[in-house]
Amino acid sequence: MRPDSLRVLILSAACALTACPSPSPAPTPPGEDAGTPPPPELARSTRNNLRFKGPERLTSDFAAALSLPVAQVCNELGQYPCTSSVHTVALGGVEPYGIGIYEPMPFTGVTTPIAVDRVALSACGQRVTLDLTPPTEAVIFGGIDLDSQGRLASRESAPVRNAITALYQRALLRDPTEAEVGALLQLATDIESSGSQAPGRDWMKAACFVVLSSAESIFF
Repeated sequence: MRPDSLRVLILSAACALTACPSPSPAPTPPGEDAGTPPPPELARSTRNNLRFKGPERLTSDFAAALSLPVAQVCNELGQYPCTSSVHTVALGGVEPYGIGIYEPMPFTGVTTPIAVDRVALSACGQRVTLDLTPPTEAVIFGGIDLDSQGRLASRESAPVRNAITALYQRALLRDPTEAEVGALLQLATDIESSGSQAPGRDWMKAACFVVLSSAESIFF
């Protein structure tokens, strides 16, 4: 499967699970029944101080969610830690000795989303590999059967749904909604129709990535 095709599919699923812009409904003409009245306005949070997690917390949270050692979450070229060495400044950290950055940048940079994606994809790839390598004690993707073409044998099976639930419980500390489950199941269909050579494995990695890279996961 081409990397750019997989990225489009992943971003499509991410939009289904996050607040992507949607067209506003047309206003009701005067004199016509407006239907069910809108719900009362929700109260604003008194603690609306949303913050990006930063390199250390991002790494530790991903490691905890996927039961990985921190050192295995992401390494460039297999040896340079992504969050504490290569992408530290992009992720809001400091680098006083190498480039003289003594304080975090006041805002995230244009490369921050790319760095987050890199860390999340690497961590998810590690978890999928470990869960599918025998002999294994799968943490998330256990018991999922693949057919002769590498596809999910049954997208509605209990192991598939259990994997989705486990991702949400581990990464976001809550159960997924039916809409979120449906979006990730649809992602499996989209990946299968894209020409992937390993659609089941690609779905596992993509589903993990969608949850880990969500705003709910990377902000606190």
